[in-house]
Amino acid sequence: MTIKEAGIRLRAATANYYDLREAGAISNMVLEDLTGFSRVDRIIHDQEPLTAAQQSALAVSIKYLQLKMPVQYILGYAYFGELRLKVNNQVLIPRPETEELVDWVRQSVTEHHKGREAGLGLLDIGTGTGCIPLSLKKYFPDSHVFGCDISDGALGVARHNSRLTGLDVSFFKTDVLQQLEAETLLGRLGPLDYIISNPPYIDASEKPAMEAHVLDFEPHLALFPEKSLPATIFYEKIAFLAAKVLKPGGRLFLEMNPLYVKETVDLLNKAGGSLIEIKRDLQGKERMVNCLF
Repeated sequence: MTIKEAGIRLRAATANYYDLREAGAISNMVLEDLTGFSRVDRIIHDQEPLTAAQQSALAVSIKYLQLKMPVQYILGYAYFGELRLKVNNQVLIPRPETEELVDWVRQSVTEHHKGREAGLGLLDIGTGTGCIPLSLKKYFPDSHVFGCDISDGALGVARHNSRLTGLDVSFFKTDVLQQLEAETLLGRLGPLDYIISNPPYIDASEKPAMEAHVLDFEPHLALFPEKSLPATIFYEKIAFLAAKVLKPGGRLFLEMNPLYVKETVDLLNKAGGSLIEIKRDLQGKERMVNCLF
């Protein structure tokens, strides 16, 4: 089997589950991982045969793709900005919208703390892969960056990614829904200038509209609040934590559910947030919010 034939097989295997553009992107990711060739190099070498080991690995990838497993879980990694990060089914796959959130935080730090980035305290709540704090540590290497999560599995992945990237971020376990416990623990971190979070925010009623590769494989702990709790519960708890542990003039940045923008803003106001600003993502949805405390 040649590289060209492998590409044809991959696209055929995913055609029933993804549109042509996404099927092509998945095919490119698998082939680049399999061959080590860039897209241009694969065109040049499209008649080069795959080894027996490569053909075996291709068969495994196709098997899991047909089960609708996300390609990032099959490969074991995902890209987030300039970082290549380990992923598995303990963590959400980093999304482009979260890259936009990080970029917004980066702009804020540059605008409000230019030349004074050293010693800034930044905390990511619900860190998953660690993509947010690791990116911020890369941009602001002299800052103090932390990430927390309730999941031991996620924290294991985040710590692995810290070692993998050589970026020194401190990760720890906490449950932000346990208000007093979380407040005590976060208070020990020292002065915090920024809190960032992409918390679970999908309501159970939205499940029927979700893609199978998300619903069947990504961790529900990171997608949905508990059934008995409202979709906005994490915004409420994080906003009140921010009011307690941020320095005066500190900022809270959140990725949010576009269906609950008003409710989220009301919770930020109730917690004492001011200068609330909403930002749309590249799809035009109201996806991010920040405020001052």
